[in-house]
Amino acid sequence: MSNPRHLQIRTFSARFSPGHKIESHSHSWSQLVYASEGVIAVETPNHCWVVPTNRAIWIPAGQTHSIKMYGRAFLQTVYFESRPETGIDLPCTAYEIPSLVRELILHVCNIGIIKSDSDEQRNLLEFLIFQVQKLSPFPLMVPMPNDPRARKLASVLLDNPGTDQSLAELCEECGTSLRTMQRVFSKELGLPLSRWRSQVTMMHALQLLASERNITEVALELGFESVSAFIYSFRKHFGVSPGQYRSNRK
Repeated sequence: MSNPRHLQIRTFSARFSPGHKIESHSHSWSQLVYASEGVIAVETPNHCWVVPTNRAIWIPAGQTHSIKMYGRAFLQTVYFESRPETGIDLPCTAYEIPSLVRELILHVCNIGIIKSDSDEQRNLLEFLIFQVQKLSPFPLMVPMPNDPRARKLASVLLDNPGTDQSLAELCEECGTSLRTMQRVFSKELGLPLSRWRSQVTMMHALQLLASERNITEVALELGFESVSAFIYSFRKHFGVSPGQYRSNRK
């Protein structure tokens, strides 16, 4: 890394209430937005990512974006100077955040501003940059439709994935029929509405499992008829049972 003595990072941490939205804006610095609590949706002019707890999204400098909170959210953001010296060239997308990087984010956010004008802070800064460069994309991203009716339905399901209302009832409340909504999701997102809803449900399952709810509570809150049905669906998505997933995350 060239000219390491002239780099710095800044941080920001805040809690937000359910439904809070940070309107469309951009920054001159790149940023890593980490959700240590809650689920966030980050929208750019052409894409949308839904990011559950303990994941983050990388937003390059100059990228216009907005952020919406689903449930109570605690965000920790690390801002990096947009300079070639950082060596960070990640695309705007969601990423897995391993335990080491979580601790680094917490540590630097407690400090506030880190400048590379001392050996200690320069080493910390370079180590964080090295770890960010190695981040792996998060595989369970939920795309968002552009059609206003479909986006309204998506927001309803994101806010309440375990609703006992049928898709037909929800579509009617959003101003269209189930058949029309299915066509919209297939055309815009390339996947059936039922599969999109299943992805949302599994995303929330990860969030609830991270909150130490027992598996029965998670299954009931997500609207499954039985625990075994939840375990089957979870294993189908992730290749492991909820219990195995939780054990692997410790």
